[in-house]
Amino acid sequence: MAFDFDGKFAVVTGASRGIGEAIARQLDRGGARVALVARSADRLEAVAAELVNDPLVITADLSEHESIEQILTAVLAAFDGLDILVNNAAVERNQPASKVTGAAIDETLFVNLRQAFMLCSAFAKPLFASNGAIVNVSSTAATGAGGTQGAYAASKGGLNTLTKNLANEWASKGVRVNGVAPGLVDTEMWESTFERLGEDAVRSGFAKRVPMDRWGTADEIADVACFLASNRSSYVTGQTIRVDGGMTNV
Repeated sequence: MAFDFDGKFAVVTGASRGIGEAIARQLDRGGARVALVARSADRLEAVAAELVNDPLVITADLSEHESIEQILTAVLAAFDGLDILVNNAAVERNQPASKVTGAAIDETLFVNLRQAFMLCSAFAKPLFASNGAIVNVSSTAATGAGGTQGAYAASKGGLNTLTKNLANEWASKGVRVNGVAPGLVDTEMWESTFERLGEDAVRSGFAKRVPMDRWGTADEIADVACFLASNRSSYVTGQTIRVDGGMTNV
């Protein structure tokens, strides 16, 4: 799917792999200059090498307080403002509630919710100036579909609420705030599960939960995220769109 992002400046967190990488590539194909943010410098450089619009690589760890100022400073030094912010970076913990640790809860809420909020706040003025768009990458786990993902689900539920609140608060500033909630998506995050339980069994077992009877792809999530970031969704704000093959319909 082709989008027109010519002349736009974008930030994508968690851009070194999976959904974040797919979104960054889509934005670049549309003409945007993209700041790629993640912890892995090598992986970011590998992605950046395949982009065409002079991408900016920012190696930052969003589990650290100072990362917000680091990202803001680097982006504003290199870009003439900001048009699109994609909050994709996340920590995923799969722990039964009876065994979860306070440290795991704190880290999950910090990275997935607190830091996403702080990035929105940090880039507020540039986004106001450009009538920009924010896309928050949520999850169908926020509906309770995550099982033993209590902290992760809570963080994504909070992100959905934040999306609505910022959309209402910043509509008068010309900023649209939306979210995309992926369901079962074929990314590298499943590799450890495949190794532990067997890839064929996991793929077929989970696909049975989806009415479309298949896993989604990172590009399918990126299509919706880029739609929400583009002028094609100019009258859409405060929405979190589930992209899950119908999984949360049943």
